[in-house]
Amino acid sequence: MPAKLHAIMARYQADKRPFALATVIRVTGSASAKPGSKALIDPEGRNVFGWVGGGCAETLVREESLAAIAERRTRIVMVDLDDEVLGVGMPCGGNMEVYIEPYFPPKHLLIVGHNRLARHLSLLGSSLGFAVSIHSPAAETGHFPTADAVIRDRWDAVSIPADGSVVICADHEGQLPALRRSLESNPVSLAMVARRSRLHILGRVLRNEGVSQRELERVRTPAGLDLGGETVEEISLGIMGELLAGERGRRPIPLRLVKGRGIGSAEEVSPPPANRDSQPKLLVVGQGRIAEELARVAALINWPVTVNATETAAGEFPASTRFVTGDLDFSRMDVTPETYVVIATLHKGDHLSMRKALEGSAAYIGLIASQKRSGLVLDYLHEMGIGPEKMNNVHAPAGLDLGAVTPAEIAFSIMSEIVARYRGGSCRPLVEVEAATGEGAPDACRELFE
Repeated sequence: MPAKLHAIMARYQADKRPFALATVIRVTGSASAKPGSKALIDPEGRNVFGWVGGGCAETLVREESLAAIAERRTRIVMVDLDDEVLGVGMPCGGNMEVYIEPYFPPKHLLIVGHNRLARHLSLLGSSLGFAVSIHSPAAETGHFPTADAVIRDRWDAVSIPADGSVVICADHEGQLPALRRSLESNPVSLAMVARRSRLHILGRVLRNEGVSQRELERVRTPAGLDLGGETVEEISLGIMGELLAGERGRRPIPLRLVKGRGIGSAEEVSPPPANRDSQPKLLVVGQGRIAEELARVAALINWPVTVNATETAAGEFPASTRFVTGDLDFSRMDVTPETYVVIATLHKGDHLSMRKALEGSAAYIGLIASQKRSGLVLDYLHEMGIGPEKMNNVHAPAGLDLGAVTPAEIAFSIMSEIVARYRGGSCRPLVEVEAATGEGAPDACRELFE
């Protein structure tokens, strides 16, 4: 890729402006561009660098690039250079395929507070690609190694970018000024780690200052999904899961109920395994980017991880990861009722490793696969005589429906489902759980909710 194109892409990212990169990937017949030709299209639809063909071909690519930016999805465009009626009507006489990839600046996440929960939220937010800022007069930079900024101004000096999301996990002293300032700034989403009763107390003060009830209803309190979290790390997973699902407009229910052949309803509470008091362990079968991200997320919430794969580059996984390599027939898969298995074999033996996991009575078996592939694997298991009563722990496809796209997001959705399975969480927003039961504050953060 030309150095000038790299420089322009870097400038757009530094200016926090989206853009699309169009690349010619295939040419048949005669065309003015060749495979590998590139063009950078800005958010106004202008070609600011490169060449993928002139005239109507460029017009079509610019239009499709704007659509890709709007939908936040890649696309492959067929450009007919010969058809005067249905094509672009150019005299070249050939066809081009153009791959269009939109790029976006990282979204901002402002965490207000400096406690342990704030630290773990910062780690998870950074791993998901957010530009994380910490705001607290008592914050120490060394406690937030992955944050983009640590701000130690007064609580009432909170600065929120226009595209920012806010999670307030400050103590009582900081909650009111931080909430007041956040409501004034109108962030994309606003959550507060507190009981709903605490928001009612603060709301009375703010309403006397002119804040409307409608504005107060934007505050998500208690923050997070009900994963049944009992540790600060697990609770932070639920908070980030709610933020991601809200950003993507998704209902965070298991994907097997959305795209698979799941048993039960979307509102069911996942029953915890009988061995809940034992130390759970994650076994990832396979390798690749999602496997690496799974190991990272599991390490962040203090779960031991084993990766069973034909080949493994140890440097791409957390230092605590245990490896089993060269196990081509999966005979060395160590599966017990305490094991949570995620199959990421990329279809190279996923049905065989799933049988092994079922034989070991794994607490959870998740398959990373498309809807179609998941169906084929489930059909195979059925043909092998494995009945529905043994399939309750199979999640195919694996994960919660958080709108995950990147490997980090996919891994995050799977670990969220696994924690909910382990802890008996419903995966519903804690706001709904507290409204229905009056209980929404996890014990591990009780002091933050009082």
